[in-house]
Order: sequence, then C-alpha cells, then structure tokens
Amino acid sequence: MARSDSSARRLPPDDRRQQILATARRLLDTRTIDDISVEAVAEEAGVSPGLLFHYFGSQRKFRHAIVQMAAEELLGKLAPDPVLSPAEQLRSGIETFVSYVARHPVMYLAVVRFSKSGNDLGTLHRTVRATLAEWILTGLAGAGMPTTPAVTLSVSGWLAFMEEAVLSWLDQPRMTRTELVGLCERAVYQLLAGAVNDPQHWDEIRTAIEQRQ
Repeated sequence: MARSDSSARRLPPDDRRQQILATARRLLDTRTIDDISVEAVAEEAGVSPGLLFHYFGSQRKFRHAIVQMAAEELLGKLAPDPVLSPAEQLRSGIETFVSYVARHPVMYLAVVRFSKSGNDLGTLHRTVRATLAEWILTGLAGAGMPTTPAVTLSVSGWLAFMEEAVLSWLDQPRMTRTELVGLCERAVYQLLAGAVNDPQHWDEIRTAIEQRQ
C-alpha cells in the first residue's frame, strides 16, 4: 500500500517529478537498477504507479531518468574548484571519485552498465567521461599543456583506467584508499609525460601544473 504521509500531498508537477526521482535515487544506493520497479518507487514515494507512467512514459524512460540524475549528482561532486591549481584539482577529483564510488557502488555500477548500451541510455556514461575529460584538459591547458591528440587520448584513457582500478579495488581491496589515490595520480602524470614526449618541456609543464593561477 502506498504511504499516506506528507509525500502524498499534492505537489506541483515539477516538484512531484523530482520527489519521485529522489525516492528512486535513494533506492539506488541499495538496489540494482533492475530491482527498481515503477511499483516499488511508487509505494515508497506514496503515489500511484500510474502517476509515474504519466511523468516518465515507460519503465525504460524512468530508469534512464534515475541514472541521469545519479550521473548529474556525480558531476556536481567532481566539478573542479577554480581556486585550486591543476594538480590540486586532479588530486581532489581523484579523492572525490574514489570516495563517492566507494559510498555508492551500486549507483555507479548502474551508470557504468549503460556505457555498453547502444541506445540513449549509453550516452550517460560517455557524457560523464567527456565532461570530466574537458575539465581536466581545460585545467592543463591553463598550465601550458598543449591539447594535442596524444594528450586528449591520454586523458580519456586515464579516466577509463581510474574507473576500472576503483571498481576492481572495491571488489578486492588489496591496498588502502590512500594508496589507490596515489596510484591513479601517478598514472595520469606518466601518461601525460609520454604524450608530451619531451622531458624538458614536460618538466616546465609539471611545475606550472602545481601553481595556482
């Protein structure tokens, strides 16, 4: 039976839609995306299943909206602080990513799962990756790093490595979180040094990366 608490009160359509998504997002912390049904969310939110179909059209579109909300939440946590140097932004981003995925593994796996999808659901994970890559490249460019194809590929490849490393670490935590963060941080600089392929130029860039603007 649907809950008859304050969630059942009449709300404006946009507020009701957000309330339903927020309820589903909370469930995603403990359930897989396949276990989040329209009926389960409706009961938790204190509304009828028909109302969810009214707002979202289908269960597939509803699940897409849930994962999109989760992806936007993650990006909000990872947005770089312009006060920090590029190096500080990178380390802060790595620490935040590791902590967030460790706290919400089911949610992040839902985002990753759709990366293999060929439809609109698959764009969410790629959008997260592309946004993170753009932020990193912008910060590096401000420190004098040329945005060459090699640098762009290195950043994209590193994001894939970090994601896989964190997920593997969650499955088999054979090092501390601090060690994992350090590994990911060293990896990005090794890739960038290889992309620049000029030790003297890289030393200059590496020094600039440490400086706040």
